[in-house]
Amino acid sequence: MRITLLLLTLFTGCFYAQTPAQLRQVIEQTDVATLKNLGAEFKAEYEARQEKINNFLALNPQFPKRYVEDLVEYEIYDIENNNPVYSQTDNRNSAITSRSNRLYNGGALGLNVQGQGMTAHVWDGGIALQTHVEFPNNKVFIFDAIGSLSSHATHVTGTVVAQGITASLRGNAFDASAVSYDWNNDLEEITNAAANGMLVSNHSYWSGSSSNTWIFGAYDSRARSLDQITFAAPFYLFVGSAGNDRNDFSSSIIGPYLNQKGGYNLVKGMHNAKNTLTVGAVEQVSIYNGPQSVLMSSFSSWGPADDGRIKPEIVTKGTEVRSTWSSSNTANAISQGTSMSAPGITGSAVLLQQHYNNLNASFMRAATLKGLIMHSADEAGPAPGPDYMFGWGLMNTERAATIITRRHENKHIIQENVLANGTTFTTQVYATGTEPLMASISWSERAFTANNGTNDPVGSHLINDLDIRITRNGDTFFPWRLQPSSPASEALRDGDNNIDNFEKIEIDTPTAGLYTITVSHKGSLVSGNQTYSLIVSGIDQTLSNQTIANTEFAIYPNPSNGLFTIATEGFESKILEMFDIQGRSVFSTALNSNLNDINVSHLPKGVYMARLIAGDQVTTKKIVIR
Repeated sequence: MRITLLLLTLFTGCFYAQTPAQLRQVIEQTDVATLKNLGAEFKAEYEARQEKINNFLALNPQFPKRYVEDLVEYEIYDIENNNPVYSQTDNRNSAITSRSNRLYNGGALGLNVQGQGMTAHVWDGGIALQTHVEFPNNKVFIFDAIGSLSSHATHVTGTVVAQGITASLRGNAFDASAVSYDWNNDLEEITNAAANGMLVSNHSYWSGSSSNTWIFGAYDSRARSLDQITFAAPFYLFVGSAGNDRNDFSSSIIGPYLNQKGGYNLVKGMHNAKNTLTVGAVEQVSIYNGPQSVLMSSFSSWGPADDGRIKPEIVTKGTEVRSTWSSSNTANAISQGTSMSAPGITGSAVLLQQHYNNLNASFMRAATLKGLIMHSADEAGPAPGPDYMFGWGLMNTERAATIITRRHENKHIIQENVLANGTTFTTQVYATGTEPLMASISWSERAFTANNGTNDPVGSHLINDLDIRITRNGDTFFPWRLQPSSPASEALRDGDNNIDNFEKIEIDTPTAGLYTITVSHKGSLVSGNQTYSLIVSGIDQTLSNQTIANTEFAIYPNPSNGLFTIATEGFESKILEMFDIQGRSVFSTALNSNLNDINVSHLPKGVYMARLIAGDQVTTKKIVIR
């Protein structure tokens, strides 16, 4: 059953648990017109594929349209060169590994964030068993009513939202609801749901050709389509599975490729999109005591994408995961694979959106949510920094939630900014010196040209290339970057990252004091600007507001029309910076005397913060322009 965009809008109250006001807030910032056009294109493509499939099956009845083998579900997705191309699932106590349980009522953070009022969307090889005892009170809405019942879909959906009637089956966001779709016509359905305010969806499968190795690491047409959707729907995060090909030496195609690549460059097609979050699978982590606590599974596929981007970006438990099953209303089963790790991250992402909305009365952009997940991850892998095995590390929902909470205490920064062409953004932060200083930027990218069969093309896929740097006393700190030509090599931090649309600087042992963060760009920005998210941790901005010793700092008149005088005493070198209420630097100048006339009448009316800097000391006052 297909529901048009109009009908979907009318029935959002049935299965979008967000309030109408919350949905409107997201939809108003979504490019609905572009999504409607994309939806029409994807619908036409789907109907053309169905016609090819039906014609092929009529002439080749020996091929099943859908089948299950070793618990993996397959269904014909397309016909290429008179051969079927299949969609297939990626299956082979998730909340403990990801620390999601710390957000629950009675958890370590003192919160009550369990998914209440939230909705996750699950596309899979079929539909979930809606009547399962773990999905009470219409918790799961079936969108594709004529879809095939799927144990895989039931297991994945349970990992996200199972109520926990049986404690061992409780999903990560167990008080949330879910919408269950089959994977037929997924692109059109994703587009329509995104246009109606969808925040997070799970996709524990992949679709595409597996007859040769070009698909590994490839930014294929489906990856391009997903970037088109997610760029037009800036609050929507697509979570997908990395795949399970790393030990498939028996395959005549994958086996030789594994020997050639050493296990790298295995993530397939659609999961190499730039704006999506791709999830790898590790063993259970009961207590994290350092990178040695995180053990890689035997099967989880490693990156990079062909252009060198980090894939997968994050890992969590994907082995021996017990969840709901479709053989009866009380059935459960143990399964493993990145199919099982992806929904663990999906549930955690839902919780983080809920927590952010509870404190801010708005949701995060997807780039902010994705960036926060990577920024706060626990170190994993054989060397510091990211790698193409574990991505940015082990999901730590507790730390991500803490950054959200302490942002309001000026202990961390989460900002959603816009960088205009030819400009830079600068801000100063006060590092505590008691923990690493970390600053990251994340942004949603426009779609790149799809690869339709070329093996391992090289070159960045970025459309707008942003850069972040931290400076202090003549020292410059750069973001982590990997070397795609040598995927097993350790990460470097000796220059700009020109590949990823997430960049993170980590200063392991900062000296307590002021550091300057600068965000800039290379070349010209397409469309003249780029929205991005800035996250900073390891700081205490309340310390940066200490009064400068033996000085006076006065501003008059205040309020003013933008013409005012700064009076200072007691020091030689001084800089004035002004910031708007979103923390964006809007003005900066050196002060050369004790009395300085300032003209910022070009700034819009509003409230600003004026920061006077002298060495490592700073004082801040509020300015009103009217």
